[in-house]
Amino acid sequence: MAAKCLIPAFLFWGGIASALDCPQVTPTRVPEWSDILSNRFDSAGSPGTSFLFSGLQANPRTPGQSLPFTVETPPSATGAYDTHTFPAGPVYYSNSSGASIDCLPGIDPTQPNGCPYGQVGEGCLSNGDCTGKPILKTPAAGIESNFARGIAGITYLGTFEGTSNAAPGQLLQVVFFHQNADYLSEAEYGFYRDLHVPNQMVFYWQTNANCTLRPDMVPNDTMCTTQQADRQPSTYIYTDDLLPPGASPHITSFCTIDLTAIGGFGLYYYSMWIFFEEGTWKFGMSILDPNTFKPVLPPTSIDPNTGASAAWFPIAAISRKGGYITAGFSRYDPFNTQTFSNPPPSMHVERLMVGRGFALPLAFRPAPRRKN
Repeated sequence: MAAKCLIPAFLFWGGIASALDCPQVTPTRVPEWSDILSNRFDSAGSPGTSFLFSGLQANPRTPGQSLPFTVETPPSATGAYDTHTFPAGPVYYSNSSGASIDCLPGIDPTQPNGCPYGQVGEGCLSNGDCTGKPILKTPAAGIESNFARGIAGITYLGTFEGTSNAAPGQLLQVVFFHQNADYLSEAEYGFYRDLHVPNQMVFYWQTNANCTLRPDMVPNDTMCTTQQADRQPSTYIYTDDLLPPGASPHITSFCTIDLTAIGGFGLYYYSMWIFFEEGTWKFGMSILDPNTFKPVLPPTSIDPNTGASAAWFPIAAISRKGGYITAGFSRYDPFNTQTFSNPPPSMHVERLMVGRGFALPLAFRPAPRRKN
């Protein structure tokens, strides 16, 4: 997801996206929910890691964070090094412009110390080999869980606060499951608020994306390749070889829910989970009142592979492999021209939970009640 730019580089997409209104099809199953991060309600879960991908090395990840946790707007659009490095194997980008390869991504070349679009690496070789080099992120801030297996869904009790005059995709508040700790490639799903669009919740799913560059870059200046060992430029990362000849991969798909009827975003349980129905794996989605645990809008469900090759989104395999949950911001506005509300946008994360198992009938029991 994580762009259109979404974006997380935390959601950085480098491919085609398809969208629709979330269908009004009630899900038939919901998992049991348990805390994945420790919080003030009980001792379940484990400590998370906070991070601020901004200011280069000045803001490292901080382990041992617990909930509640307030995520503030990243202070600028200047990215940072992740503690993770590029794995060995493919070459990650082309240097077709012939410019420096020690540049921040997305910085306009006319700006001081700016670089041509498409430069992604710090110390990458001229042939595009970034093995062992720090991964540069777009600006993001948030909290990430430890690794867990058997995750059948995510639930977020928290807020999406503040306003901005951000352009589409430039400032997102997002909660998502991801298979890789560094967000690079593999599968994701979750939900986000784009501050450019009022009262709209977006539920998304993507795989083999997060190229870390805006999708309007030319394909030859991305981190993407057609296959893991193939230097041929591609708009997509590691996906072209998974699809039938001539097929167009979605890379990212999403559906939207309008929250106008309930007055926009509030403190709710926002959930997205996996369930199996009549031979098909599907996503269920709901927004619940934290006091009554009843839906504030009709729950919905969707088959993520409808109308597409079943290979493009591996929903059936996600829970077996496991992954992480992240809640936070993604920011991409290299000119820093946004204006924000006072106080600026934030997310107050009260609870992060994961689904376990697939057997419960739809009773909407997203969480145990709070302890006094």
